[in-house]
Amino acid sequence: MQKTALQFLVAIVLFTYTDIYAQDEINLQVSQIDTSLTKDANAVVRSEEVVIEINSISSVTVKTKRIVTVFNKYGKGYADSYEAYDPTTKIKKLQAIVYDSSGEEIKKYKKKDFNDRSVYDGISLMNDNRMMYFQYTPLSYPYTLVFESEVESSTTAFIQPWNPIVAYRLGVEKSSYKILNSTGIKLRLKEVNFDEYPIVINKTDQEIRYEISNVAARLPEVNSPSYDLMVPMVKVALNNFSLAEVKGYGVDWKSFGKWQYDNLVAGRDELSSETIAKISALVADAKTKKEKAKLIYEYVQDKTRYISVQLGIGGWMPFLASDVDRLGYGDCKALTNYTKALLDSQDITSYYTVVYAKERRDIDPEFASMQGNHVILNIPDDNEDLWLECTSQTLPFNFIGDFTDDRNVLVIKPEGGEIKRTKKYKPEENLQHCGATITINEDASMFAEIKRSSQGLEYDWNYNTQFKTPKDQKLHYKEYWDYINNLEITSIKLNDDKDTVKFTEDIKVSCTSYGKKAGSRLLIAPNLFSCDQSNFPKYKNRQTALVISRGYVNTDDYVINLPKGYILGNLPEKKTIKTEFGSYSYELEKITDNQIRFKRYLKIVDGTFPKEKYEEYRNFRAAIKKTDKSRIVLKQS
Repeated sequence: MQKTALQFLVAIVLFTYTDIYAQDEINLQVSQIDTSLTKDANAVVRSEEVVIEINSISSVTVKTKRIVTVFNKYGKGYADSYEAYDPTTKIKKLQAIVYDSSGEEIKKYKKKDFNDRSVYDGISLMNDNRMMYFQYTPLSYPYTLVFESEVESSTTAFIQPWNPIVAYRLGVEKSSYKILNSTGIKLRLKEVNFDEYPIVINKTDQEIRYEISNVAARLPEVNSPSYDLMVPMVKVALNNFSLAEVKGYGVDWKSFGKWQYDNLVAGRDELSSETIAKISALVADAKTKKEKAKLIYEYVQDKTRYISVQLGIGGWMPFLASDVDRLGYGDCKALTNYTKALLDSQDITSYYTVVYAKERRDIDPEFASMQGNHVILNIPDDNEDLWLECTSQTLPFNFIGDFTDDRNVLVIKPEGGEIKRTKKYKPEENLQHCGATITINEDASMFAEIKRSSQGLEYDWNYNTQFKTPKDQKLHYKEYWDYINNLEITSIKLNDDKDTVKFTEDIKVSCTSYGKKAGSRLLIAPNLFSCDQSNFPKYKNRQTALVISRGYVNTDDYVINLPKGYILGNLPEKKTIKTEFGSYSYELEKITDNQIRFKRYLKIVDGTFPKEKYEEYRNFRAAIKKTDKSRIVLKQS
């Protein structure tokens, strides 16, 4: 009788939450999930349906019903549901119910039970984005969450895409996505990565539906392509839309970029006559456009600081240049627009440019829509494009580093948008050279003077050391060379040459026991400061291509003074490895009876290689690591 009553209660719950699943019953008992979906999974999406209703140019409704079973603490994030909102967005419905592994209700959350807080990003002075969320701390795993929401927004520039598989180690039993559009507003779709997945598509004039079922969890692999390049997605955009009550239009990047220029950028570049006169005097002696631009960029760096303000249309429209000039701060949009205005005052053409920053990601050249998360400045200079990161007070002129390098961006011009690609730093540009003079004593202690220089992306990866406290600088180097036991950093001198984009480190270190005594012999590893510490796992059946995101060249040249009373044994022959992924050499030569020279060369080539090449690359790096750690024998004389 008790079992029957429980089944009846579950049936009621299922009836309540499965009306949009074509009457398919979803058994909330965890034991009913197919083992092919639970294998390697932290969570499984039991069922999900997202319904997008296009009501008008200035109204879209998103209805979501999702059931997720969570197996461990790593899967909890897939069930912690929330909805974001702002002055243009209204949450009309919000509820969640948590069930245990047998399908019995644990806790129910109504809209009033959800927490409401600001979405503070840590950098914005003001922000009108908020979120409603609930916090559930499970007493045991697994558990199942049923979440339902309905949200209406007057901003239709962003139509929620279909992302049925949002992460690694997530199985998907069923996910569907429906667009209802009876308005006659034309919409554009782009279906991405569909070929390898069981996707069912149904399209009519007013309804579009996608569905996917029974997708096993994918495991992460090192040096694999970006996740969004491997999983299915549907991108959606309206030709006519609204952005925070500003009407918009765009069918391609030219028309979309022109709308952005006319409505978000144009007319915001006015400066006072006093500021223009000041800038004119600043660049009076400069002979070229590039020299003038450099002086103006450095002026902006000295005068302003980065502070974000995200209010209404201000989330996409820059401050007035005159306000930035007066206040001395702004976000990426404001500082870029301000720099552009200063350049304009000297008849130097530049363009406001939208980009995806940090994680390397392209603006999709085939799908015009609101994209990007950052803004930089483009200056065409003869056959060269100059790129300025206007939010940084420390980066050199025309150096963007790995924050925005080598990716498609949207350059916004008065006549319309244009897709360009930012600078790619080739391996030969990303140079690091480490020179050292090393003295090893009879008691196996060591003292060394190191001079290391970095250029290109190696500069970007190292120059921030100068902004650490002296204590943290020492900690940084001790962690970097953590394979040297008892290392002490005795002196640090750093030099940042922004004109040549070269960062130089002069460091003195010591160690009480670098060598290892073995009877009358002393074993030392000549490569003290550039040992490869990488660790590439072995895969029985790798699934993804090998991606080496950035190439570089590292060279080392040390003079090693041997301890008194010891002589060299046999030196190993020069070792050279050449592959399509790069090349490596390791060489020791005798200078005198008491002195040897160590030379090392490593070049890594960036690129995408077939998955079958991964094992070759792993072996290449393993051989480097092994050789880097090799020791030589010193004998007592």
